[in-house]
Amino acid sequence: MRAALIDLHSHSDKRQRGAKVVYNVIIPPEGCMALEKGSFEDWISVGIHPWFINDTNTKAQLAKLKEVAGSANVKLIGECGLDRLRGPSLELQQLVLEEQINIAENARKPLLIHCVRCFNELILIKRRLNPSVPLIVHGFNNNEDILKQLLLHGFYLSFGAALLNNRSNAFKLLNTVPDDRFFLETDDKDIPVKKIYKVAAEIKNIPVYTLKDIIFANCMSLVEGV
Repeated sequence: MRAALIDLHSHSDKRQRGAKVVYNVIIPPEGCMALEKGSFEDWISVGIHPWFINDTNTKAQLAKLKEVAGSANVKLIGECGLDRLRGPSLELQQLVLEEQINIAENARKPLLIHCVRCFNELILIKRRLNPSVPLIVHGFNNNEDILKQLLLHGFYLSFGAALLNNRSNAFKLLNTVPDDRFFLETDDKDIPVKKIYKVAAEIKNIPVYTLKDIIFANCMSLVEGV
């Protein structure tokens, strides 16, 4: 595969010229139609988002995820995670996250993490389960202390549209992240990923093509053999 701009996490299934997009599928409410209608070349992440954990249907949700996790075009499990501000009880969220970590481990696929005000809990879960697959915190825009803790405990980070705001934590901290530990994404924003690449390259004071090669190599190291 030729080097391309990688959009690691997007809720839009629009094609982007010159970019490889990892389209996110949520179980539920979106179900897995994207797996059925997509082509073999499409890249997908699939998981149970904490906002949509259903305490009356958790077993069915997890069963569906196990069913599709091994699909060839599923490159990551998630987004999944913890959210102190929205969703069911944190206890239930933690249980479902741990199950998804186990599914990712069995499928040998990286995990894409949504985390809101639960970084201590997230780190404790990772330390206890000690998964061998990479865990990537998406949409990072938190403070330097959290950044240092995540890097110390082996997490990868994905940065999105917050980079477009020069007052954001993401903008200020991008340069402190090792080149082999970060990605770029559009998430739910209706913007081309090349715009985020352009700003990120300016922050790092490198050409866009160099940044493209760095992130493409990072991505290939994650999905190689998946």
